[in-house]
Amino acid sequence: MDRPDDRAALSPDREAGFTVGESEFTANRRHLGAFGERVAASFLERNGVRVLGRNIRIGKGEVDLVAADRTGRFAVEVKTGMEKAGENPRWNFTDRKARQVVRMARSLGIRRVDLVTVVVGDDGVGVEWHPRVA
Repeated sequence: MDRPDDRAALSPDREAGFTVGESEFTANRRHLGAFGERVAASFLERNGVRVLGRNIRIGKGEVDLVAADRTGRFAVEVKTGMEKAGENPRWNFTDRKARQVVRMARSLGIRRVDLVTVVVGDDGVGVEWHPRVA
C-alpha cells in the first residue's frame, strides 16, 4: 500500500527534476523566462548583434544577456510574458529593476542597457527591442 510519502516521491514534479517545494507556477515561469532569453538572443543575432554572454551572475542579481554591436557592448534585460489583453511584459521593467540592471551593467564596465520583450501568444511569438532604456 502506498504511503503519502511514496506518492509525493513519484509525483510529476519530482520526475521532471524540479526542486522540492517548487510550485508548478514557478517552474513554468522559469521555463518561460529561459525560452524568452533564447528567443531574444536569436532575435538580436538576426539583427546584427553579437551575444557575448548569457545569465551573467553579479552578486544576487543577473544580467540576462551581454551583447555588442558596432557602437560597443551593452546589457540586455529580457522580459517575457504570455499574451493577455491590456498587458505587456515591458511593464515589468520597473524603475527599481532598471536601477538594478544599470548597477550590474556598470560593474561590468557597461553603460548601455537595452530591453527586449517577448510575448508568447496563440498566434506565435512577438519580439520587441527597446534600445537604451536605462
